[in-house]
Amino acid sequence: MKKISKKTKAYIDKLSLSIQEKHAHVRPLTASLQVNKWCNSKCEYCGIWKSPMMNPSLEDLTLAIDELSGLGVQMISLTGGEPFLHDKLPQIVEHMKAREVISSTMTNGLLLKPKYALPVLEAGLNSLCVSLDTVDPIAYKKIRGVPLSPILKGLKYISSIRREFPSFFVFSINCVISKVNIEHIPSLVEFCSELDISMGFQPLHRSFDSRHNPEELQFYEDDLPYLHKKIDDLIQMKQDGYRIDNNPAYLKGFPEFLVNKELPGGTVCSAGFTTISVDYKLDVRSCWPMKVVGNLHISKLKELWFSEEYDNKRASMLELNCPKCWLRCHTDYLSVQWLSDLLEKITRVKSNQPIIRHVKS
Repeated sequence: MKKISKKTKAYIDKLSLSIQEKHAHVRPLTASLQVNKWCNSKCEYCGIWKSPMMNPSLEDLTLAIDELSGLGVQMISLTGGEPFLHDKLPQIVEHMKAREVISSTMTNGLLLKPKYALPVLEAGLNSLCVSLDTVDPIAYKKIRGVPLSPILKGLKYISSIRREFPSFFVFSINCVISKVNIEHIPSLVEFCSELDISMGFQPLHRSFDSRHNPEELQFYEDDLPYLHKKIDDLIQMKQDGYRIDNNPAYLKGFPEFLVNKELPGGTVCSAGFTTISVDYKLDVRSCWPMKVVGNLHISKLKELWFSEEYDNKRASMLELNCPKCWLRCHTDYLSVQWLSDLLEKITRVKSNQPIIRHVKS
């Protein structure tokens, strides 16, 4: 691991103390803010698209941003639903910029057109992550329930204009690995390499809602040898220089999680200290599957963050007395490198320096 800065070491030392005492001695670095609850994709592994459209007011969302910024959050990821379905998304990003918070948004990519994308980029968006599981049209339709071609067109469009926006530092893909798309992973990596887009992977989480037949996406015990081979192939592509952001140790945990929902021995979840979630109703959670700690219409976020109830949620997460997930930022033994990379990225974005890229030769 590369040498870490004094600032990173100080945060990690306080994080270690927080974990030891099960009480926050740090402020969260990142947050997820749900800007709406509705989606124009129809994913097999998520049922949020069945919900009626619910867009919170701009006033509510700016209140949430103010509270998160005041707590010390450095980067907010806007989630949904589909954030681009909120007609005030440019104003939301502008407010984040005014509060000197790094802005990131997830999207399914269906609205990456000039009409929707340009106002958001002009508002100063720093990071855009497109959820894309495959570049095979048949597999994509089976997983997402919508055609692939608009997403590929949108990716190529954003790729062609991204250097026109100085504040737009990170353009990436997030892929959810399932039984339907795992055979197509190499072609997805090659596609992203051609467009110079970095990639991250996460395993399918069965906790997501679905009205269809998610069994088609699941792996079973007989699939373990095949899964191990495919993950080894993915790690080899990373070692060959493809822009795969995941730590190899994190990727190695995929097979057992995908089949048995088992986490590697010694796993410690630090997410209750490093990140925070706020939904479209301004309910606050220590993690999306956890119960609500409070609401920003009623309580100040600082009071909630340092409350006994929040500490109890952190303790449950540390003991894995929770729904369990395998997300790279949520494990203690990976968090040193993740935090180091994150803090470096925050410093570079805030000082208007380019993100260092490692491109395949």
